Amino acid sequence: MFFKLRRFFLTVLSFSLLMVGVLVSLAPLMLLRQQLDAPTFAMAVCAWLALVLLALLSLTNMLLRRIWFFRGQGEPVSLDQLRQRLLSVNAMECPVMALGKRRKIVFTWRFKELRWCELFSRLGKNRLDELHCRFDADTRTVYLSDRVRLADFIICPDRIKISRPRIPLPLLRASSKRLNAIKQYADLAEHEYAFHGREIKSPVLGTILASGWHVRYTLF
Repeated sequence: MFFKLRRFFLTVLSFSLLMVGVLVSLAPLMLLRQQLDAPTFAMAVCAWLALVLLALLSLTNMLLRRIWFFRGQGEPVSLDQLRQRLLSVNAMECPVMALGKRRKIVFTWRFKELRWCELFSRLGKNRLDELHCRFDADTRTVYLSDRVRLADFIICPDRIKISRPRIPLPLLRASSKRLNAIKQYADLAEHEYAFHGREIKSPVLGTILASGWHVRYTLF
């Protein structure tokens, strides 16, 4: 609990300092406002906004990776073994699936299966949570990034409108009382799911750490 609170505190403090830095960087521009004509000042403001957004994204990502780091437990398994443990979710009767790609695995809800698609439609679920896992075999580290897609379940499972993925605010409070490892999906009944992103992130995080690999949260 102490480490969780510490991470939240450092995150809030770091973001607050970033906002202070943004306001301070605006000061020189405001001092020059009287010396610039309107078009020039507007162009300067646009250039400042572009630079600030790029800087904020880069610095936020750097701070996220540094603060939200979790050390693996025990001797690390091989990359192939870790991937097998993570992909084992596909053999379970649960609403989560894993899509294995060359350098990463993407976890999301099983929206293409009739059973779960109809359930999502009845519940009025209009977004799909995704968890992207990128592997760094040299450092035994997995980088976790959150994505969301808007979803419209028109006719299940043949007509489903899914938007492009977008970057949400990172899901920091990822712990789940009942799901701390992928193997625990087998013990959970359908009605016990809240269909929240933490029900994907928590068991994935726990499985990776128990396999001896480290985890860092990242925006991209």
